[in-house]
Amino acid sequence: MLNIFKDFLLNLFFILLPVFLVPLCTEQEKGPKRVRLYLLTICYAVVIVLCITLPVGEESDFIFDLRQIPLWLGGLYGGAGAAAFLALTAVAYRSLFGGAGVFVTAVISIAIAATSSLLTKRFIRMPAKQRALFAASLSFGSGVLTVAMAEWMAAAVSPPPSVALIFLLVQPISMLVVCSFWEMMHHSIALRKQIIRAEKMEAVTHLAASISHEIRNPLTAARGFIQLIEEQSLAADKRRQYARIAIEELDRAEAIITDYLTFAKPAPETPEKLNVKLEIERVIDILRPLANMSCVDIQATLAPFSVIGEREKFRQCLLNVMKNAIEAMPNGGTLQVSVSIDSGRVLIRIADTGVGMTKEQLERLGEPYFTTKGVKGTGLGMMVVYRIVESMNGTIRIESEVHKGTTVSIYLPLAPSPSSSAISDKEKQLFAAL
Repeated sequence: MLNIFKDFLLNLFFILLPVFLVPLCTEQEKGPKRVRLYLLTICYAVVIVLCITLPVGEESDFIFDLRQIPLWLGGLYGGAGAAAFLALTAVAYRSLFGGAGVFVTAVISIAIAATSSLLTKRFIRMPAKQRALFAASLSFGSGVLTVAMAEWMAAAVSPPPSVALIFLLVQPISMLVVCSFWEMMHHSIALRKQIIRAEKMEAVTHLAASISHEIRNPLTAARGFIQLIEEQSLAADKRRQYARIAIEELDRAEAIITDYLTFAKPAPETPEKLNVKLEIERVIDILRPLANMSCVDIQATLAPFSVIGEREKFRQCLLNVMKNAIEAMPNGGTLQVSVSIDSGRVLIRIADTGVGMTKEQLERLGEPYFTTKGVKGTGLGMMVVYRIVESMNGTIRIESEVHKGTTVSIYLPLAPSPSSSAISDKEKQLFAAL
């Protein structure tokens, strides 16, 4: 008796494997749905072969196993084509073993294929729980028909009563279990896709709110100063001052739009070979007045390695990171910028001695609506940095500790050159000397 249950459990294990593995393997696939259906049908055909190969009750002409479950599943979920293929597989493989059970297999397989094909549309429209119960009922009916035909076909040898009885109990229960797991898996996958879609919509919502808020402020200010300029009694110097402020506010709005366009379209349009040392020196020259105003000492250890990217966007990436580092040191500090080679990639390390960030802030860094600057920031800067580094096939790693500072490490592919190995060795020696 124990061996009978063991054999049925082995069959059930074969059936459950594709139920779990196929949806997980095809969840991220972007190919046509028909391809996924073909894969599942082929897996069911393999399961049928395994069930017939390792059956229960080998001592008689009638082989009892759970091959009818994948037959029903393929027909009910896959339609007429899958049902016909699986039925043909079952009959063809069972005929290799011979015996009176071949005729029973042919009749039952054809009946299952025809019935499941007719019920597919109705079955799919049912709620999940009803589908599982309905499939279990169908498998019980086919099990009763199988045992009845086996008894009727038996001449000298009849199927063992214990095997037939257990078969009638195990098959519908197994079908109920398999269908329940099937529905659970597909419900989990659908729920995960809904969550991902909701997160994307939330990001778009926050992004739209951030755009409207950040652009409205400079436009409102510019509009107000332009209205003041229209006053007849306003002095000429005041008009010039207000006009300059209005232009500055419009430039600010343009800069915000540029940041968002960089986020939306980060791919380099005119990639070229860039000297990292020269680009960093250029950015440091731009930020030197801001650093002096904040009492920040900039220390640079640079080497002339080269990367491939768009010059303006690469500068913008460096500018955003260094500007954040300087702003994180309102009471002064040291900004260290270094360039080196790490595992064949150019490593740009920017470290400050500022206020630092918590683990929660680090996890959210780079989100389009998250900032550590309070009302002064929108989260655009680091969002753009991430996208530019990604467009250059690089990676970024940020380490931070509260009240001790933050270190930003940017890894970029080294630009190829005709004598890259020789240049690389010279550059490494030069950097070591520094």
